[in-house]
Amino acid sequence: MSLFAAELKKEHAKFMAKQKRQAKARRTENSPLRNEDFYYTDAPKYAETYYGETYRATTRFDNDWD
Repeated sequence: MSLFAAELKKEHAKFMAKQKRQAKARRTENSPLRNEDFYYTDAPKYAETYYGETYRATTRFDNDWD
């Protein structure tokens, strides 16, 4: 077997071991991958934090419609 083929086989074995470990990973109660954590509970705070001036400019005249 050539040196390249031996290195390739070694790297492939290392990669497959990593894939096997990843397949075993589960979402647990303490995991950051829990589905119920994918929402923001305070909409105005979220809009202010991430959109700032755009949020204020678009909501400034909301009461004029009433």
